[in-house]
Amino acid sequence: MRYLYSDNRYLIALPRGARVRETLTAFCAAKGIAAGTLSALGALRDVRIAFYDLDAKEYLEDVREGDHEVLSLIGNIALVEGAPFLHAHVVLGDRDMRAYGGHLVEAEVAVTLEVALTPLSEKVSRAYDEEIGLNLLALPEEFTPEEEGNR
Repeated sequence: MRYLYSDNRYLIALPRGARVRETLTAFCAAKGIAAGTLSALGALRDVRIAFYDLDAKEYLEDVREGDHEVLSLIGNIALVEGAPFLHAHVVLGDRDMRAYGGHLVEAEVAVTLEVALTPLSEKVSRAYDEEIGLNLLALPEEFTPEEEGNR
């Protein structure tokens, strides 16, 4: 994997064969990135995506075999149990110009994956929410619509 750091951002090129979540998580751990945002373009193969079923509190997974264009990949990084955790969603295009999308479970880079990663200066963690059944962002500030009306 190759990267450039400039203007508080990383431009990362994942090579063919790299495991996306595994590689980006390892990069964040090595660089001490505890929070950030990312977007990416490229091509992936054998992509595991998922949809979260709130009633069942479980992910329903699907595998998109073969090569797919990454039409959009967006996500964030936060800490779970002290380690960087990548939460990303992806929209894929196939050779018939159909699109598929969902939560990115894992994928292999088919050609390249060009990632723009912006670290945040503050640490952000995720905390388990019993009602939802997921680790959600644990952010320190709260805003309510009533506050906006008081400005």
